[in-house]
Amino acid sequence: MPVNVTLGKYRLEQVTASEDLTIPVLDGVPAMHHIVVQMRQALSRALQLKTGVLVIGPKGVGKSTALDRAIREHRDGEQQLVAKAPGEYRERRVLRVHGLNSKTGRELLISLLKDVSPGLRDRSLGMRKSDDDLRAELVSALHNKQYAVIVLDEAEYLSEKVVDQLRKIMADAAERDSRRVVVQNGREAYRAAGIGILLVGTKQAVDVIRRDADAGHRWSEVVELEALAPDVVGDCYLQIFPAFRAHVEDIGANAWRDFCTNHVAVGRRLTVDHVVLHARRYYDTYLSSSLAADTPALARDRVPFNRELFLYSLDNGDLLKPTSTKGKG
Repeated sequence: MPVNVTLGKYRLEQVTASEDLTIPVLDGVPAMHHIVVQMRQALSRALQLKTGVLVIGPKGVGKSTALDRAIREHRDGEQQLVAKAPGEYRERRVLRVHGLNSKTGRELLISLLKDVSPGLRDRSLGMRKSDDDLRAELVSALHNKQYAVIVLDEAEYLSEKVVDQLRKIMADAAERDSRRVVVQNGREAYRAAGIGILLVGTKQAVDVIRRDADAGHRWSEVVELEALAPDVVGDCYLQIFPAFRAHVEDIGANAWRDFCTNHVAVGRRLTVDHVVLHARRYYDTYLSSSLAADTPALARDRVPFNRELFLYSLDNGDLLKPTSTKGKG
């Protein structure tokens, strides 16, 4: 029986905008959970080693969502440690910088100072203060408020001057940290101290870092995240639409994997954003079709698989590429 679709019957932003469909994929697909693990490890190294760490990956691979998850887990862990040893444990706070528009090193310093001390007014940052003075003020504020790492997303848009200033912040913070030198058995020993910085962005961010002549002294590690392999794309749909499992049980797991590999991934790696975009389109298309005539408010987790609508919503000139291999689907 043919399926009729009334486009626009249900507005996509009304039925799915309140959900971050990347989250069920991160939670349920091992390949995506690995991205969260990598982000968590990168944040931990920046915190512990007080150095610069760069995490790169394609746009839409899930970097920002994984970063949010890693920061939230870190903050929860720190609160537990504080609760266990009140007054003794020094919380390691994370400064997450959003929407950074700084083009120069000075603009970066002023922006970070306002983030650390929200009540600070422009006038108190006066033009007479040198960049060195502003940086010293920032480092002092970071230490006083127990910030251990600065996190910046979309690092590919940072200018060379901003990256150079970040390196100087790390250097000054290390020099000014009183915990840098410890005395053990009458001997002085040095340990990691100061402020760590975690940059998250695309591969273009690596080029910006490399143009900093002294980058190697502070930027210690580059972690690269990969998009989804073709054979795990089908797993993502099963997390977003649990009711698809009934169809998979009918045709078999191998047939479902081959179908998604051939029709969705077309043999190439895909970002989770590609899958989520199609999932939203499929959901909207299903609710706008005659199949949902009796259940117009069907919840996402109850939406079944329909091959015709799946391929119809997929064919947008970007996700679907011609292929001679046909999956059973």
